[in-house]
Amino acid sequence: MGVGMSNSRDSSRTAVYAVQGTYTNQLNRFLELKAGLEGSLTRSDINYAQIDSFLTSSNFRVSWDRSPVRGAAFAQTKLEFEGMIANAGLRVDYAHAGGDWYDFSAFDPVFGGFPIDDNGPEAALDTLLTTRPTRRIVTLSPRLGVSFPVTAVSKLFFNYGHFRQLPSADDLYLVRAFESSGQISRIANPDNPLPLTVAYELGYEQSFFDRYLARVAGYYKDISQEPRLVTYQSRSGSVTYALTEPNAYADVRGFEVSLSKTRGQYVRGFVNYTYMVYTNGYFGFPNIYENATEQREQEESDAVRRNASSRPVPRPYGRANLDLFTPDGFGPSIAGLHPLGGWQASIIGRWQDGGRYTWGDNGAAAPGVTRNVDIEDFWQLDLRFQRTFAVAGRRATVFADVFNVTNRRDLSLFYGAVDGNDRNAYLASLHFPEGEYSNIPGDDVVGDYRPDDVAYQPMPSIASRTQVGTPDPAAIYYERDTGSYVVFRDGTWAAADSARVEEVLDTKAYIDMPNQSYLNFLDPRDLYFGIRISL
Repeated sequence: MGVGMSNSRDSSRTAVYAVQGTYTNQLNRFLELKAGLEGSLTRSDINYAQIDSFLTSSNFRVSWDRSPVRGAAFAQTKLEFEGMIANAGLRVDYAHAGGDWYDFSAFDPVFGGFPIDDNGPEAALDTLLTTRPTRRIVTLSPRLGVSFPVTAVSKLFFNYGHFRQLPSADDLYLVRAFESSGQISRIANPDNPLPLTVAYELGYEQSFFDRYLARVAGYYKDISQEPRLVTYQSRSGSVTYALTEPNAYADVRGFEVSLSKTRGQYVRGFVNYTYMVYTNGYFGFPNIYENATEQREQEESDAVRRNASSRPVPRPYGRANLDLFTPDGFGPSIAGLHPLGGWQASIIGRWQDGGRYTWGDNGAAAPGVTRNVDIEDFWQLDLRFQRTFAVAGRRATVFADVFNVTNRRDLSLFYGAVDGNDRNAYLASLHFPEGEYSNIPGDDVVGDYRPDDVAYQPMPSIASRTQVGTPDPAAIYYERDTGSYVVFRDGTWAAADSARVEEVLDTKAYIDMPNQSYLNFLDPRDLYFGIRISL
C-alpha cells in the first residue's frame, strides 16, 4: 500500500524446520518425570520493496538471507498426593539470530546516505561498516502449577510461569534505506533480549451434579523488554533513523467466570465472561537528538511524559458455545440408516467491548483528554453442522460452517476513509454524548453508520448562525448557543421542521460515511462446506 496504492512488491520465501522429543517416566504412584528437547531452524530469504513510479523519493527495498536458530530444553515433575497435584518445571531457551551484525555509533554519518545497487542496502553496508557476531541468548523460565482439593467436587489452583517470545523478523534483521538517497530510515538489533511475560493465575473450580463445572479465576501478566522503535536524529538532520530497542512494556490483568456442561447425550457447552484491563508504555524517550537543546526540550516536555504510559483500558469479552447432538440411533430407520441420528450442531457466540477512542475538534483532542468516546461493541454468531458416516470401512464427515450467521454489519475502522480528512468528517458527523468537542449531543458511538438506503442529510454543528459565512441551503444546522436546529432558506434563518429533524435523527441520515464504501464493511456472512475423510 502507499499514497498511489498497489506499490508493494514481495518475493520473500520462508521455511521452518523443527524437531521435538519428549521423555516421560512414571517413577512411582506419586511422582512423574517429563523432559524434552526441541529445536528449530528458520530459513528467512526476504525480498520486498515499495516502488512508486512518481514519488520515487519514498521508494525502498528490504532484503536479507538469514537462518536464525532456536532451541529449548525442559524438565518437569508432577507430584500427586491425596488429590493434590503439583507441577514444577524449568525451561531453558536458546536463541541465535545467526551471522554478523553492524557496529555503528548513535549518529553514524554512514546512515546519512550511500549508493545502493541491486543487491540492496545490506550489501552496501557490509563494505562501509565493521561487523561482529550476533549474540547467543540463553534464558531460564521457571514454571509452577498447583491444584489443591477443597472438597470431593471442588479445588483451588495456582499457576505461575515465565514465557519468552521471539521478536519479529523485522525487529531482528531489517535494514531499510531510501533508494534515491541511500539514507537509512530504520535498522534492527538482533542482540535485543527476548521479550518476557511473567504470568500468574489463581482460581477455584466447583462441579455440580456430576455434569456442570463452574470456574472462577483471576490473572495477571507482566510483559517486559518488548521491542520499540526509537528515532535518532543528528545535529544537521542528515542522519534520521529508527532503531529497535527493548523499551516497551505492558500489563494485562483481569478475571474470568465460566460455566460449562461437560456431559450430556443431547446438549453440552459453556459460557464465559472475561474482564481484562490492558496498560502499556515505554521507558526512555521516543527520540534521541544529537542537538543537546532539542534533547533537553524533549526531556522537559509534559506531553512526552504523558504519552510514556497509557491509562488502563478495560476490554471485557464473552464467549458461549452450545453443542447439540442427536444419538446415532435417533429417529426412524431407512434401509438400516438413521438419517436424523449422528448429527452435531455447534452455535458459537462471541462478544467484546469496543473500547474507547480519542476525539476532539478537527481530530485533535484537548491536552490531557484521551479515550473520551465509545467504540461500538463487537459480537458475532457462528454455526457449524457436521455428521460422520462409515463408508467402506472409513470415516467420512460432511460439514458446513457459517460465519456471521446473522450477517451483522460492523463498520471497519477506518479502512473506508480516503484520508485523514475523510475520517474526521465521519467522526465529526456523529452525535456523541456531550464532552470536550463541538459534535451535536446524542448517543452515537464510533462504528455507527448510515444505512445504504438512506440519503445523506448534512447536519453541521455551529456555535452561532452569525458565524456562518456562506450558509448551505441544503443543510440542517445545530446551533449550540440556542440548542436548536435551524435552516437557511430564501436568504434568512428559520427553525427547521421538527418532523424532518426527527426523521433525520431516527434514520441517522446525518452520518457522513467514509467515501471508499467498498471497504466500509469487511465481514460478510461466509459459508464453507466440505467432506473430510479419515483413512
